[in-house]
Amino acid sequence: MHRELMEITDTPTHIHRVLYRWDQEETDRAFFTCRPVEELAQWDIFMEALATRLTRGSLRIFVLWDNETGVPLGRVTAFDYNPRNYSAEFGYYLPPGNRYHGYGKEMVQRFLFLMFSDGIWQPNKLYATTASGNTPSIRLLEGLGFHLDGVMRDHYWFGASVQDQHCYSLLAREWAK
Repeated sequence: MHRELMEITDTPTHIHRVLYRWDQEETDRAFFTCRPVEELAQWDIFMEALATRLTRGSLRIFVLWDNETGVPLGRVTAFDYNPRNYSAEFGYYLPPGNRYHGYGKEMVQRFLFLMFSDGIWQPNKLYATTASGNTPSIRLLEGLGFHLDGVMRDHYWFGASVQDQHCYSLLAREWAK
């Protein structure tokens, strides 16, 4: 296997441009979050805000990298770290051409290994949310041993349709098994 998961830093590189381009080109950005979806900021403003969050340690971004081709395949973003409760939320993204190839599972597995052995945040719990209709994401999380902690009813609005939000979590001791 010629892939690795690498954490990116606040120093602008070509990978930051790739991540920005993914956001620019994604036509279904609204389907990947229950938070308000705003227009993507211009590059300089985007990079300044990203660098600030990365420097403060309130955000960590990991990229699954294909070393053979030199191409990034997807990203995992850890955020909302709570040092009191040793927990953090995370989300993952694959551009359309990289979906349904097993990269998501590989990427999240590597992310879990890194985070649960991490000396920086030392999380006890990692959690992710997804829309009830996002079957690939639900399969991925459940396949990696995540537990459904709860359902927020009518939480995702997609135009006139609505879906529940599923909240999944995995504890460090469960991952260790």
